[in-house]
Amino acid sequence: MINLNQNNQYSTIPFLRLGFRPFFFATGLIGVLSMLMWMLFYPSIMPVNNINPIDWHAHEMIFAYSSAVTVGFLLTASKNWTGVQTLYNKSLLLLLLLWIAGRFLPFISNEHLIYQAIVDSSFLIVSTIAIAYPIIKGKNWNNISVVAKVFLLTVAHILFYLGLLGFLDQGVYLGVYLGFYLIISLLFMMSRRLLPFFIERGLGLKTELKNSKFLDVSSLFLFLAFMVVEIFFASVLSTVIAGILFVIHAIRMYNWYHPKIWKKSLLWSIYLAYGFLTLGFAINVIGYFTPMGPNLDIHAFSFGIALMVLSMMSRVTLGHTGRNVFDPPKRLGIMFSLLILSFVFRVLMTIVSIENYVEWIFISQVLWVIAFVFFLIIYTPMFFKARVDGQFG
Repeated sequence: MINLNQNNQYSTIPFLRLGFRPFFFATGLIGVLSMLMWMLFYPSIMPVNNINPIDWHAHEMIFAYSSAVTVGFLLTASKNWTGVQTLYNKSLLLLLLLWIAGRFLPFISNEHLIYQAIVDSSFLIVSTIAIAYPIIKGKNWNNISVVAKVFLLTVAHILFYLGLLGFLDQGVYLGVYLGFYLIISLLFMMSRRLLPFFIERGLGLKTELKNSKFLDVSSLFLFLAFMVVEIFFASVLSTVIAGILFVIHAIRMYNWYHPKIWKKSLLWSIYLAYGFLTLGFAINVIGYFTPMGPNLDIHAFSFGIALMVLSMMSRVTLGHTGRNVFDPPKRLGIMFSLLILSFVFRVLMTIVSIENYVEWIFISQVLWVIAFVFFLIIYTPMFFKARVDGQFG
């Protein structure tokens, strides 16, 4: 295998040297554009051609936004895990073009929807193979579960289109919710590995933060049970499981907490993101006993995903462009704070004052867009420029 880092003359442009570059950039871009479109679709100012606007919004948040950052992160991480070169140059560009082609769902006619389904689904099919290849070749069996989750995410996407095309009753519903909870499952898995490690490294702690094997195993199986019951049965059992999961993840947060994290934006942001995911379980339980706005638990989870995504992209980009992750750009704190304010208006304010529901959503949308514009302003130059240390990647 050729070690690309041994050659100082690279024919591949920096943007196509490693998966995080094009797909983190795409994530930031779709984070802005899809929310601007949603601001038009939501109050029915502008109808969507062949899809329910809510289904389109869910599809783009899961299978465009979340899937892009997942693929970018795993193409980068699997190279680190195995030492096997992942997609780069023209093959990486082709994968990006598949993702871009899949973004035209609202603009195509019904008779061409089958072609859109094939192209859009191909992105995750090819991505699954590209992520699995280095893990299997490198015999990195510890991470085969990651491949399984991406494969199931692909299945969820196919289910969505089978429903949209009329081949499968409830296909859209199954695809959206299966995809959504699989993304959360991936984040919990990666957070368990990375969050305590980041806190230990970022604060220079000499002792490892406490972890419990019992909590690890129980959270894994209980979330699987929650996902199955919530999607397929919608019974009170899912509320009970959600309550237990809230307790488990709250204990984890307590075990991982250190007061000095508030001095480091790349630590408190990812910690709060985990907190939003944990809060989603609590809101699920509260919503069973008390009338609340629609889908508030889903949006708590969603903002957990969003803040986690921004935090992880910010850190990974610094590290993989040769920059110091312990001295990040000062503006990151503003970017994360804007997204947290977006969460406050979308989730908390709609609980406090439901009569201003539409206004709170609009403010939340504006804050979301500004946060992702910040991300693009800060990080776009890094995606398109070579590593500062001269290495390939």
